[in-house]
Amino acid sequence: MAPPLFYDGSMATCKAFINACQIYITTKPWEFGDIMAKVMWILSYMQTGMAQQFRDAFLRNTGRNFLQAAPGTDPTEILYCNIYQAFRDPNKQVTAILDLTTMKQGTKSAEEHVQCFKQAYSCWGYQEMAGIHELKRSLNTPLLDKCMSVPELPTTLEKWY
Repeated sequence: MAPPLFYDGSMATCKAFINACQIYITTKPWEFGDIMAKVMWILSYMQTGMAQQFRDAFLRNTGRNFLQAAPGTDPTEILYCNIYQAFRDPNKQVTAILDLTTMKQGTKSAEEHVQCFKQAYSCWGYQEMAGIHELKRSLNTPLLDKCMSVPELPTTLEKWY
C-alpha cells in the first residue's frame, strides 16, 4: 500500500487525498502509535501551496488542544472534515462548466479525452446539444475533421462518444 501523494491544496484532489490517507491508516494501523502520530502523519503530506499554509496554521493555532476531542470522537475524522471544508469545491457545477468550456484534447487519446469529458459533463446540468458543441470544440482538429466528414452526424452525445 503506497502512501498518499503530497497534497497542495487543490480542490480537484482534496477528496482523493483524504481517501488515500484513510485507506493507508486503516490498512496499516500498526504504523501509528496514537492519535497524535496519525494527525502528524496526515499533516506531513500537506507540504506545498495552500495545504502547507493550512498545516502551519493548524499546528500554530490548534496544536495539542485539537487532540482533546470529546469522548467517542476521532480527532483524525475532525481533521479530515477541516481539510475538506477548507479545500472542497464549493460549487461543483460552476467548476464543471469551467472545466468543460476550457477542456482540450491535447495529447490525450480520444478514449482518455472522452472519459474526462464524460466526468465533467455529468456535473454540468446543461442541455445535450450544448454538450455536443463543447465536445466538438474540445477535440483536436484532425479528429474533429474526421468526425465531421461522416455523412450523417450523430444527434446525441452518447453517439458522439
